[in-house]
Amino acid sequence: LAEFENGDYTIENPLVKYNAYLINPLSAVVLFKTDEEVAVTVRVIGKTPAATISHTFPKAKTHILPVLGLYSDYENTVEIEAYRGKKTTLKINVPDVFNGKKIIDYMQTTPEYLEDNIIVVSPAGQDLSTGFDFAGDARWHLTIPCVFDLKRLKNGNLIIGTDRLLKMSYYMSGLYEMSLVVKIYKEYRVTGGYHHDSFELPNGNLLSLTEDLRSDTVEDMCVEIDRQTGEVVKTWDYKNFLNPAKVSHSGSWTDEDWFHNNAVWYDENTNSLTFSGRHIDAMVNIDYETGELNWIIGDPEGWPEEYQKYFFKPIGNNFEWQYEQHACLITPDGDVMCFDNHHFGSKNPDKFAKASESYSRGVRYHINTEEMTIEQVWQYGKDRGAEFFSPYICNVEFYNQGHYLVHSGGIAYDKDGNPSEALGPFAIQAGGSINSITVEICNNTKMLELKVPGNYYRAEKLTLYTDGINLEMGDGQILGYINDSREMDTE
Repeated sequence: LAEFENGDYTIENPLVKYNAYLINPLSAVVLFKTDEEVAVTVRVIGKTPAATISHTFPKAKTHILPVLGLYSDYENTVEIEAYRGKKTTLKINVPDVFNGKKIIDYMQTTPEYLEDNIIVVSPAGQDLSTGFDFAGDARWHLTIPCVFDLKRLKNGNLIIGTDRLLKMSYYMSGLYEMSLVVKIYKEYRVTGGYHHDSFELPNGNLLSLTEDLRSDTVEDMCVEIDRQTGEVVKTWDYKNFLNPAKVSHSGSWTDEDWFHNNAVWYDENTNSLTFSGRHIDAMVNIDYETGELNWIIGDPEGWPEEYQKYFFKPIGNNFEWQYEQHACLITPDGDVMCFDNHHFGSKNPDKFAKASESYSRGVRYHINTEEMTIEQVWQYGKDRGAEFFSPYICNVEFYNQGHYLVHSGGIAYDKDGNPSEALGPFAIQAGGSINSITVEICNNTKMLELKVPGNYYRAEKLTLYTDGINLEMGDGQILGYINDSREMDTE
């Protein structure tokens, strides 16, 4: 900004700052002033006409404009055009930001379907967030390992886990609110650390999955964070509505990680929270105000009698329970969706399925909370068998009726090319390979399939620009605080 204010930058001779915020090398910021208020359009010229990404910014005299969607290892052409006025063409050379690494196997879709959206995959481990256009070209990328879910907030910004490890193996210090370009506006430090998922409430506050850092258990708490101050204003401890000693276990259960919460969803229609408990093979719904248990979706086998009243009775045809599910959500009409990893596929260890015999799927259930019945009304992925099987991570997205995203992000093979019994990182250590497959389904027709090497936690569809403010100046804020964690040894 100082360089900008001290210079005489015009639309013919703008100040161009490549990778201005250091961690998105497929972006730049262009700065200049005009004598009159004028709207300005920025275009990143695509490798084909359909791949051009453009956005028109509101009228102003001072223009500080994010340039998004640059190509890696390419001389990018960027047009800056005033409304019914002057146009300047810039050349921005971007190096190979992936250092020769293969980042995509294929993208199968059309420009008519995906338009100017990108599919962003966010990591669970060693990989980095990357967004792909309809042609399979990377158009957005983070060079720091911000992990877990990436969401767009109502103001157009992104929310994602920080890159700051608080506690092994993946408990992070909190959340970043950032622009797409990616200036970090706020860092929310979460008292007990952050993992897996967050959610923006109607009042603007944030839900964050967390834990008590001094407890003997992990991944069994959720907090509401004041958006302006970062203070925790409400806490839900899952041990208040479930007894860890009485829950029915999944095949991955441990005493410490008895619930393994990997998703949170707030439903405004019922003022309730739904949590996905991987290690109990169940989605549980509680009242937002009281924290009382409303219902449980999952195989009731092994649960004591006192919990049976919270389970649903299956009706209809072709019904199957989900196992070690991820990414629960409530549709506008009250149905429940999730990614059914179907890991082990049973509550009975004698019936656990091998990876080569397993499948994963996106699934939608219709529930009747008056009669306590549940009906399976849609699924995708089962027919693909082991090639779509992910024993961990993954998500689904609901766009509208019949239009969904299903992301199988934890696919792994052993060194002999067989479906791996080990999770992705361990399969790699043993000489195997990993990948992720993301599909979009519209009225039971597959409209998109993206396959990338690496295991990715979730996939999201985004536009690079919004109708709101795409870049604001000013100091970032650090909000909230972190409690002391237990000491640990780490490399």
